[in-house]
Order: sequence, then structure tokens, then C-alpha cells
Amino acid sequence: MPTYKVENNSPRAKAIKVYGGSEIVKAGQSASVENAQEFSNEQIEHFAALGVVITLAGKAKPDKTESKLIKG
Repeated sequence: MPTYKVENNSPRAKAIKVYGGSEIVKAGQSASVENAQEFSNEQIEHFAALGVVITLAGKAKPDKTESKLIKG
């Protein structure tokens, strides 16, 4: 799951969906949101129209149990 940098320039807090719930980014603040669902271009454009800038910060690293399962 990817990690996004979210800059909320809107006058209201915004909820970003993450694995297991959501994360709130307060108005006028920035946050790094991990384990977020992948956003489509349309979703990013929608947030941009509301004053929220979303940029991809990177892919989350698999935890050690996942890498052991893949390697055998």
C-alpha cells in the first residue's frame, strides 16, 4: 500500500481512507499518510478542487513476515 503526502489547504479537515479505517488531516496542516488506498487520478483531482494536494511519497515496505512467505 502506498504512502502519500497530504497537504490540506482547505478550510475543513479531510478524512483519508487507510487500511483499517481513516486518518484525519486537519485544515491548514500536512501529514504523511501510510497504508492508504491507491488514489485514482480522478480522486486526486477531486481533492485538488477542494484545496487538498496529494502526492505519492512511496510504496510501503512489506513487513518481515510477508517477505519470508515470498522467499519460501
